[in-house]
Amino acid sequence: MNSLKKKVLAASLTAAISIPSLASAAVPPQESLVSLRTLGEQAGATVTWDQQTRTATVTLDGTIITVAQNSDYITVNGEKVPLLQKSQIIEDRLMVPPSVLHERLTNKKEQPKEENKNEKAATAFIESMQKGQFDKAVDTFSADLLKVMDAERMKKYWSVLPEQLNAGPLKEIGTAKTQSENAVHITVEVPLVFEKATVPFTIKLDKQGKINDFLLSLMPSAQQVAEEPTYSKNDAYTEKEVIVGDGAFALSGTLTMPKGEGPFPAIVLVQGSGSLDQDETTFALKPFRDLAHGLASQNIAVLRYNKRTFEHTAKTMFDPRHTVDKETTDDALHAVDLLANTKGIDTNRIYVLGHSQGGMMLPRILDKGADKPIAGGISMAGPAHTLPDIMLDQFDYLASLGQLPKDQLETLKKQIELLKDPNFSGENPPKEFDMGQPAFWDSIRNIEAAKMAKDQTKPLLILQGERDYQVKADTEYTTWKEELAKRDNVTYKLYPKLNHFFTEGEGKISKPEEYMTPANVPAYVINDIAAWINTTKK
Repeated sequence: MNSLKKKVLAASLTAAISIPSLASAAVPPQESLVSLRTLGEQAGATVTWDQQTRTATVTLDGTIITVAQNSDYITVNGEKVPLLQKSQIIEDRLMVPPSVLHERLTNKKEQPKEENKNEKAATAFIESMQKGQFDKAVDTFSADLLKVMDAERMKKYWSVLPEQLNAGPLKEIGTAKTQSENAVHITVEVPLVFEKATVPFTIKLDKQGKINDFLLSLMPSAQQVAEEPTYSKNDAYTEKEVIVGDGAFALSGTLTMPKGEGPFPAIVLVQGSGSLDQDETTFALKPFRDLAHGLASQNIAVLRYNKRTFEHTAKTMFDPRHTVDKETTDDALHAVDLLANTKGIDTNRIYVLGHSQGGMMLPRILDKGADKPIAGGISMAGPAHTLPDIMLDQFDYLASLGQLPKDQLETLKKQIELLKDPNFSGENPPKEFDMGQPAFWDSIRNIEAAKMAKDQTKPLLILQGERDYQVKADTEYTTWKEELAKRDNVTYKLYPKLNHFFTEGEGKISKPEEYMTPANVPAYVINDIAAWINTTKK
């Protein structure tokens, strides 16, 4: 991995800082490679492999697709179609960029007018801004988005993009493409072709065709993503899409239910900092998918959902009153309510699992949800100390690796000093404060999770990777144990080989680039959680 990508990766992972790494725009986004067999079989196709010619054949409803090893094209019924990246053999699997094949394997004839309408709306929105017609641009907004974004704010946002991205002027608006549709949004991606880089602009439309959210994606993509874990027993559970919460911030989620009558114990998964989907996808890793499928394979239901900052990025980013409770606590409790009203769930055995910032907020969730049927909590790499303290440790470590320049380190430390000032006010922040959303930082800066949990009574499971550089075991894990020493219903597990996202690696302390290597949460972590659930009494 070159030095620029390392710095971009490091900057992308420094807690929840609202200042994006501007250098990240210089890294062209790349499509993650996936297993051709997995892609084909998920679409219901037959996939065969010819060892002699090193060619795979995918057959579905009269469509025959062939893909050769190290090829930059596929053939569809004899016609060549170019790939964005060459196919590769990785760990005995033929890996391909998914988009071109997905188009051929998915029936897109069902709603051609609607999809075309959404793509046209997304393109027209960007064209209006590029022409300086911001009143026209915001005319396409939903009422909820208009509450935080008007024409003047949109003008400021758009006008500073080229300078912030350091990618030169905008040369072209690429072809809009529908990426996905869930119960809340239809997501369309439009490539913005700047002089030095192409950056994807994601636009989310509601079911009425109004633009309800948007974001500029600056995160570098992993070449591959982790495959389904081997411990997942697909025939042991079912999955269905659900909506967590309602109104302006309704979230798309997935309920993974064991097969059978139940009632089953259940877990709500709560993400860490940043804009994260329901799998908590971080570069090549999908830890929440692994947890959901692994635990459901052991007869534990799991509810995961897109984080508010993922499903509603702009509406949270531009909300001057956005707080950590809105971002994390409230939605976790909406998820608990959903489980409590779901047939087949044991309402006496509903647990909340928080990872990273989600783990830090776990005591707050338990406190605010005291009247809800929460049987206990699980913290995975949850900070015991305040977020500003954790961030300082992260910054120093990244600087020691040469992945955070000295001048940036000093700037960030000055910002942290402002946050740690007892007189800091989210309503009236210091003029020098430049980390975005003062109200959010004011709401989270003094939270000390371990102290908050000291007098709580619900059972806890504290899990920690010893190689974690983001939430250090020698300060955070030990503090949990010290603060909760007088409690007799807390279980601790420290894993020597695991990093912040609970995947294995080498070396005493992990590095940011480790997250670019596909890996699964190990089976022993799944087993420990399942065993604790099955033996814990409320």
